[in-house]
Amino acid sequence: MEQPVLDIKPGGAEAPTQKPAGQPPRSIVIFVLSLFVVAVAVMMALIHYIPHATSFAPEALDGFLQSQGRRVFIFTAAMMACCGVLGGCLFDIRGLINHSILQDYDPRFNLSYILRPIAGFLTGFIAFFLLLGGALTFTSQGVLEGAGWSTFGGRMPYLAVGLLAGYSSQVFMMKLKDISDAIFAPKGLKSHEKGSP
Repeated sequence: MEQPVLDIKPGGAEAPTQKPAGQPPRSIVIFVLSLFVVAVAVMMALIHYIPHATSFAPEALDGFLQSQGRRVFIFTAAMMACCGVLGGCLFDIRGLINHSILQDYDPRFNLSYILRPIAGFLTGFIAFFLLLGGALTFTSQGVLEGAGWSTFGGRMPYLAVGLLAGYSSQVFMMKLKDISDAIFAPKGLKSHEKGSP
């Protein structure tokens, strides 16, 4: 138990003040909340400015992708990266709330709270390319049929995956390791036999 710090007031009066033990530092809380607000603002701007196809007709989608394909590709990848940051921030906020309730915050947690939104950014961005490449797929059938990521409605499942990838970035990175082991590992050789952690 921490000893109270004596606060000497003018006139010689001493009033014991005690810093709450185990509470997250204000700087970490401000960092996480500020990053969350910035990510939401960027996300809203991207949603506002990204072009999207208004028709599902194949000829309309082809024409739209011919004229706007590169811009839509870049904006959708950026939106998924923003969703990853939001997911990482949500995980951080959940952890900060739990630490403030249980009063068990340790300064060793600081770096993980700073790096988790960055890991969310990267996992959201990578998830976009894995979805496009077919390495990750949606479990519910028909989610993307007819719409694709070039339409507003078809983009929503991608953004949801980006948010989930950012929220559970550690689990997502383990899934990446499984995918890379399946693609690059020689047949019959386990990852622990190769000396990887």
